[in-house]
Amino acid sequence: MKAKVYRLNSGVSRLFLFALIAVMPGLVQAQSATDGQAVKALTTDASGALLVLRNSGLLAVEGQSTTEIPLPPSDSGAPPRSMAKGADESLYLAGPGLGIWRYDNASKRWQSLNDTLPDLGITAIAAHATQAETLYVYLGDGGMFRSRDGGAEWVKVDSGPREPVQAFLHSDMPGSMESGWLFAGTTRGVARSMDCFCFWGDAGELRGTVTAIDYDPSAPENVYAVIEGQLHHSSDGGETWAGLKIPEPVTALTFSLKEGLVVGTEDGDLLSQNASGEWVPVHE
Repeated sequence: MKAKVYRLNSGVSRLFLFALIAVMPGLVQAQSATDGQAVKALTTDASGALLVLRNSGLLAVEGQSTTEIPLPPSDSGAPPRSMAKGADESLYLAGPGLGIWRYDNASKRWQSLNDTLPDLGITAIAAHATQAETLYVYLGDGGMFRSRDGGAEWVKVDSGPREPVQAFLHSDMPGSMESGWLFAGTTRGVARSMDCFCFWGDAGELRGTVTAIDYDPSAPENVYAVIEGQLHHSSDGGETWAGLKIPEPVTALTFSLKEGLVVGTEDGDLLSQNASGEWVPVHE
């Protein structure tokens, strides 16, 4: 009887070993696919999971669980560069040569929103803070376009700031003559306009190429911008700015209900601040 039990345990052990050997290459590949890759963009989904865009793909990170989300199809092979979350939690991806796409959670598929755009050269996108159907895209020399029907029809509304826009956002910060504000990270600094597109002006004296920008939805006057990896903070809607100390160059940022301000770094790390103000890893 003991011999039979031993043989059974030995057989189970061998099966487990063979199964582990079979999946190990995939685990190693998945790990190495993200190691050291800069974070290109960040946002969150309806469940609070972090959505992390790298060159290797798009991942949903929640606690110790990581799920890959397939990228939109592209005949040109153009990768996404910008990511935004709508007021209804819809996810949007965009990039030069790719245009703009919306992810359908029900079908787990991407829907192209490019039919009425003049071209696919989108370098930045933003979603309205409170209106789920209102979206904005920046087409470089083509200017800024807005859709009020979820991307079915796009209309040019403005030429944009004087300098090219690298990233931008819509904020429901008080004081606008319409429904909010647009903050654009340009090659000169941060530009700001009411969403009536009345006038683009400088948001303070911050200078340099802004590669990422976001704001705190619970306190809209708090705006954050990244210049050459350095994180800057404005507590007064862009009037004044102060640099924040952070251990690694920053490439992306977002706000999470669970983590607060989360930044992605040049080395591929995700960091948030603890109660003491220290930057600590957000585990993937």
